[in-house]
Amino acid sequence: MSASKAVGMTVFIVVVSMWAYIALTGEPRLPIGIANGSYSNRCCGTLVVADGVMTLADQRVSYVIEQDKAGPYILLKTYVGASNHGFVFRSTGYPLKLRLDNPAHPQQVELLDDGSGGEAYSFASQKGS
Repeated sequence: MSASKAVGMTVFIVVVSMWAYIALTGEPRLPIGIANGSYSNRCCGTLVVADGVMTLADQRVSYVIEQDKAGPYILLKTYVGASNHGFVFRSTGYPLKLRLDNPAHPQQVELLDDGSGGEAYSFASQKGS
């Protein structure tokens, strides 16, 4: 094999490896416990976040915590929205990002309205949780 073919093959392998790394790593993950606690809102009640499982309206949904350019968020495994009547669950829906106000010690979680208006419902951290 000639030297130019070896260099070309090496460059190709490096480029493919870098592309695979970027494509497969996804968004950066934050520690799963940073949002642990109870959060409430008058529209829907209380949601409890605890080490990778969110409990709301007698439903349990697993999640990860990630961060993008807009900041940290909880990414649930399934769709969970809010309405004036309570939580809305759709196992076939696209999961929404629940925004956290502070990556170190979140005091608020935002959940989007299930309707077309896209209103954000803020769930405030309950003291002592």
